[in-house]
Amino acid sequence: MSSPDATSILALEDRRFRALEANDLGTLDRLTAEELRHVHSNGTVEDKGAFLGQLRNGTRRYREYRALTREARQEGGFTFVFGEAAVTIERTGAGPEEAARGVIATRMTYTAIYRHHPMPQLFAWHSVKSPTPPSPSPGQP
Repeated sequence: MSSPDATSILALEDRRFRALEANDLGTLDRLTAEELRHVHSNGTVEDKGAFLGQLRNGTRRYREYRALTREARQEGGFTFVFGEAAVTIERTGAGPEEAARGVIATRMTYTAIYRHHPMPQLFAWHSVKSPTPPSPSPGQP
């Protein structure tokens, strides 16, 4: 079996982002590896079960997940995607996230690692909040 090219991995990532927005747990289950390690921009670390569980029980709901910039590099059976995304998350605040209720709109810088075999799947995700772009000075565009 040949390895997927970078374009097909970015298309898979776009499908995963759409599945996050639709809360499509079946698609997310297929597109993520059993060994998933997901590091959120707030430092929370989850495995696949915990990540999907937060979506399943409604504690976390992604309203927008949109890539702003991305580049992909392939190496030894993996594709590394380095990007920035606009994300809007709604949290009900149940459980350990109780202090973080409400809607959060943010930009994040991320690294996503997709393993190619046995089928292309997200293997690891690590994101941080992007710095706020500076406001233009008066008289500048």
